[in-house]
Amino acid sequence: MKRKPVDLGAVRKARASLAKLAEEFPELRAPSSDGNRKTWEVALENEIMAAKKKNQDEQLVVRLPASLLERVDAYAERLKAEQPGPAWRRSDVVRLLMARALDAAEKPSKKK
Repeated sequence: MKRKPVDLGAVRKARASLAKLAEEFPELRAPSSDGNRKTWEVALENEIMAAKKKNQDEQLVVRLPASLLERVDAYAERLKAEQPGPAWRRSDVVRLLMARALDAAEKPSKKK
């Protein structure tokens, strides 16, 4: 089993976030207890929710024919082969294809 490398930048960011929370809520530095743990959980949940609200995308639910989903999945496999690295989930592929289609549709047409 291959181990993933540790993202030191993410570790530093997490430690800074914890230090900030400890400054804002000094009562959280008390000895461990159920109350202490609950307070930490609430503080972390509030921070996570605030971050989600800041960067939240709108959700769109659509029904698509199976044949179209098969094409999207095939394109996702092609992207995975051409651009290894990020996981190309179906939603990522749909966003990419929609953006490309809108870019093409919004270009002014050349009339002769």
